[in-house]
Order: sequence, then C-alpha cells, then structure tokens
Amino acid sequence: MRALLSLQRHTIRRQITTLGLVLTAGVLLMFGAGMVLHEASNRQQTLQATLAIEADIIGSNSAAAISFGNEEEANEILASLAAWPDVRQARLFLPDGRTLGRYSAAGADGSCHVLRPSNAAIGFDMRWCGAAVYQPVRLHGQMVGVVAIEAGLDSSYRAMAGTVAFSLALAAVAFLASIPLWRRVSARVAEPLSRLVELTDRVSREHDFRLRANVSGSHEVDALASGFNQMMHELQRRDERLTHELHQRRQAELRLNDLAYFDPVTGLHNRHYFRERIDAAVARAARDGGRAAMLYIDLDGFKQVNDTLGHDSGDQLLREVGRRLTDTLRRSDGVCRLGGDEFAVIIDDDSDSRQVETVAAKLVEALAAPYRLGQRQAPAISASIGACVYPDGARDRDALMRRADGAMYRAKERGKNRYWLHHEGGLEPPSRRQLVEESLDGALDRGELRLVFQPQFLMGEPAAGAAPAPAPAPAVFGFEALLRWTHPVVGAVSPAEFIPLAETTGAIERIGEWVLREACAHLVRWRRRHPHLQMSVNLSARQLASDESIVRLAEVLAHSGLPAGAVELELTESLLVDRSELMLGRLGRLRTAGFGLAIDDFGTGYSSLAYLDSFPITTLKIDRAFVNKLGESGATHGDAIARAIVAIGAALRADVIAEGIETPAQAQALLGMGCRRGQGYLFARPLDEPEAMALLDPPARRLLQPA
Repeated sequence: MRALLSLQRHTIRRQITTLGLVLTAGVLLMFGAGMVLHEASNRQQTLQATLAIEADIIGSNSAAAISFGNEEEANEILASLAAWPDVRQARLFLPDGRTLGRYSAAGADGSCHVLRPSNAAIGFDMRWCGAAVYQPVRLHGQMVGVVAIEAGLDSSYRAMAGTVAFSLALAAVAFLASIPLWRRVSARVAEPLSRLVELTDRVSREHDFRLRANVSGSHEVDALASGFNQMMHELQRRDERLTHELHQRRQAELRLNDLAYFDPVTGLHNRHYFRERIDAAVARAARDGGRAAMLYIDLDGFKQVNDTLGHDSGDQLLREVGRRLTDTLRRSDGVCRLGGDEFAVIIDDDSDSRQVETVAAKLVEALAAPYRLGQRQAPAISASIGACVYPDGARDRDALMRRADGAMYRAKERGKNRYWLHHEGGLEPPSRRQLVEESLDGALDRGELRLVFQPQFLMGEPAAGAAPAPAPAPAVFGFEALLRWTHPVVGAVSPAEFIPLAETTGAIERIGEWVLREACAHLVRWRRRHPHLQMSVNLSARQLASDESIVRLAEVLAHSGLPAGAVELELTESLLVDRSELMLGRLGRLRTAGFGLAIDDFGTGYSSLAYLDSFPITTLKIDRAFVNKLGESGATHGDAIARAIVAIGAALRADVIAEGIETPAQAQALLGMGCRRGQGYLFARPLDEPEAMALLDPPARRLLQPA
C-alpha cells in the first residue's frame, strides 16, 4: 500500500512506465522460472535414463562374473565406468548382499549415497548432491545380483546454470527492449499534460509571458491550451509596458553608477570608489581594533609603451594589468585605478605586515611577466609598489595614503620592479625579504656568491648471479656544483629562497652563466690530476628561454676546453613539459655543444615516458623522496618507484644516480636494484674547494676511473 501511495505522487508518465515495466518483469520472471523448471525436469529424466542404460550394460557384462564369483573380472567391468566422468562410484552385490565388485572415481571428494543392496527396491534415488540407480542383474531370467551406480550432478548443474544464465539474459534483453516501448506509450498518453505543466512552471519561474502552449491530444487538452494562451497574451502586454519603463530607469541608474565608481578603460573601480573604500576600511579597523593596508602601484616603463606603440596599446596594457591584479588578489580585496598608470589595492581583512609583504611580492612577480599586445611584444614592464599598514605605519587615512605613496618612491629608488613596506617613523630596518631582494642584483659583483661541491660516488659493482658487491671504498667520479650566498647582514640565504627570486627578476641568467664558468674552471684544474672527473650544474628555466642564452652556455664550455660529456646540465622535470620543436632544438644544441643532460628529482614532477623518448637525456636522478625509506623492513612505494627508474634508465641506456643517501642500508638497497651511482650525506656533505681536493687525493679516497 505504501509503494502504491508513493507511486501515485509521481507523474502520470512515470506511473504508466513503472506499472508497465513491473508487469513486463513479472511475466518475464514467470517465463524464465518455467524454462528453468522444464529444463530441470528434462535433465532428471535424461540422467535417470542414462543411468538405467549404463546399469543394464554393466549388469549384462557382469552376469557371468557374478555367477562364478569372479571379483577381479567384476572390478574390471565396473572400471569401464571411468569413461563417464559423472560416475562417482558403483557396486556389484551378490544376492546375499555381499559386495563382489566396486568402483570409485579418481579424485572423488565424497559420495552422496551409501550404496546398499537393500536399496534395490528404490530403483532411482535423486538427491541435490547426486543420483543413484539400482538395477537387478539377471541370468536366464533369474536375478543373480544387483548393480548400483551413483553419478554426480556437476554437469547437470553447469547445464542448468547455462540455462538460467540464458534465461536471465533473454529476460534482461526483453526487459530492456520493453523500456522504450513503455516510455513511448506513457509519453503518448501523458506528454500533452506534462508539457502544459512544464510550461506553467516555466512561466512561474521565469515570468516570461511570451510563452505559448503548442500541444494537442484530446478535446479537453486542446481547450485547456487555448485558454492558457489567451491568458498569457494579456499578461504579456502588461509585462512589456512595465519592463520598458523599468529598463529605462535601470539604464539611467547604471550609467550614473559607472560614471561615479568605475574606470572606463580597465573596468576597475576608480578614484572616487577608492576614497570611499579606504575610508570604510580605516573606520572598520579603528572600530574593531584591527588592521587595514594600502598598496600603491606605479608601472615602470608605461610611458615607453605609449610613446612607441600608441595610446591604444597603452590602454590594452592597462586592461591586462587590471586583469592580472584581479586574478592574483582575492575577491575581497579592493582593486582601483587611480589614473594614468597608477593603481591601488585595499586590504581590509586584518592582515599583518608579513601577509601584506607576501601579497606585494606576488603582485611584483605577476606584473613583471612579459606582455603581448596584439601581435607585438611590449617593452619590459614592471611595477614599483609601496605599502603601508594601518595603524602600524599610519594613524589616519591621509597618513596611510601619503606613506604608501612615499614607500612606492622608495621602491623606485632601489631599482624598480620591487616593493617597499613603510614602517612607523621610517626608523625600522627593512625586513629580511626586502634586504634579500635589494641585495641580490649586486651579490655577484660583491663576491658574496660561491660554489660548493657535492661529491658523486660509484658505490659498487653488480656481481652476476649474486648479491651486489660494494666497493672497498665508494669512489668519486664527479661533483655537483651548488650555489651558496652569504649576505653581509642576514647571513646565509637558502637557495630555495633566492633562486626563485633570481628567476623572477631575470638575474638567474647572469648568475647561471657565472656558476657554469666557475664550475668549468674548477673541473679543468681538477682534471689535470684526475682526467676522468665529471661535473653537474643545475640549469634554470630562464636559461632555456632564448637562443642567445643557449649560445652563451655553449661558448662557456667551448672556452673551457673540456671534452664532450665532462659537464652535465641538470634540468627539472617541469622544463620538459614543453615538447615544442623550439625546446627540442635548444636541448639538441646543448647536446651538440658537448653537454650531458640529466633530469633532476625524476619522478616528482611532470614525469612522462613521452618526453623521455623525445629529449636527448643522458642521466636520470632518483629524488631523495624515493630514497628515504629504502632499506627499511617491508616494501614501500619508494622502493617500487626507485626500481622502476633504474629499469627505465637501463632501457634508455642512460645513467641513473640516486641523491639524498644517508644510511648504508639505502646504499645497499640501491645497489641491489642495479643503481651504482649515488650522492648524499652518507658519503660526504657539500664541500668547499680545499675539502674537495683533499677528498680526491690519496690516501683520503681513491678515484675510480669509469669503465
């Protein structure tokens, strides 16, 4: 009853379809059940007849053996039942009930029946686990014994399963075929009413009085549609008059609002909105005891765009700047164009100075990316940003605006393409990040950059058919040149901190060439005593961005006089996402110049066998993330990935080197995988030049000449 009531709450179309499918399913189930029962009856009759025939044959052949009590001959006759795999066991009984012969099928795991001569009166005994037949053996019309045969039902069950599967498949096909039929029937009956209901609902939701009912069916449906259309016509006329009046009023309001609050060039909020927003932000911060921040942005090089490309290109550039600002910031941050090439950002979510610095750094990076105006590349554009936080750096709105503006000019004085955060009274020292950014450009000229060298070792030799044999002492075959910066104020600066900054500002190209030149100079000196030594140098994405940079790298190697393969450039996987002809050509030119090419941190970035097939790679480096847990009990994902990388390297005939090795167990595990080369703190930390020389010269450590 509950199902019936639930069905009544559905549409007529669904009710007809559901009831029809239920009826169809019931008929098909009855038909399938009938087929299964019929097949079961046929199988039983066939099995009974077959067993009876077999029993007659056995009885006829064994009459003489029973008469003479020949047990051996009786067993041989019963053994002929092995030709029928379904027979599990058989017995020949004498009239007095003694067993003369017996047969049990090989591999039979138990019997369903216990064959007794007393069951001869049963004739045929059918159970779920098997069937047995008892047949008297007669000689000259006189019963001389009883033959009993038991057969399994495995083949019958398989045949029944096939029948059931066929019946279910047939029923499913028939049921699926009935679905579109019942849907068509229900649609034909209910479609006109459903369309009227949908149309009424659509009018209610959309308030579109232009809609008309175009349905036909019974006489009643036609009359209902005609009345609906007449009502809609009257409503449409009234709605059109009202809509026209409201549209004119709304257009006037929007135009006034745009003129008052939006910049017509960029679509950003204008100076009028900015003043209202900054007033509200400062008032809220003062009321709630929170903070508000203002970032004043001035473009560097905008005048050159206007002068060389025209004002239309200048407007296009301003629109692109506005897009980058809104894409980088959150929706809650206020972005305004104050006029010309000046923009402002208002942050009123209680952000502190460190968070404001993070936002400013992101904006500097976003606005420094190259601009393309139509088919032309714009001159280099960047931004100088001044920031101030209320109440940390200013006590009112006017002071906040003045000091943000002053901080912007401080940023321009320090070389542009940077930000400056104002501090109260201007007495606080700049933050660590500001010091790093300001000092990076001149760090190379001031001699603050230096190289250290991470030794790379040949850990051992694989032994055929046996466990890998570690070398008496891991042998140095090369070094990886690593860049270090010691700032005179903040001290040591991590490469993870200053390398991304150098890539953003473009300083990485000059620094990268210096690193390569210095690494080659060291290698030239070392190879005078160790002629087979190699050197690895990291390559930045910016160094692959132009053909001129490729030419300069090749010139550094050529001027060093080092042979091909002595210097290897390490690329990050993210560089290899670009499989364009341009990138392939640049990497090919590096290989032609004599550089080896290694994929650093392989497996952690954009790994793809497609680029391994495309690029002229010579070495794969297993990242420390996959080395950390090697040698521990139990298999890990890192173990499987490391093995896969070694296998890929072998297939590509590329060297494989593991980094971050810290324990003997890790080294032994890598050797077991076939990875002979490694580097890490287990062997040596990054070394200065004197320490590296001490490592190379006996007796500290021997240098193994590669095969």
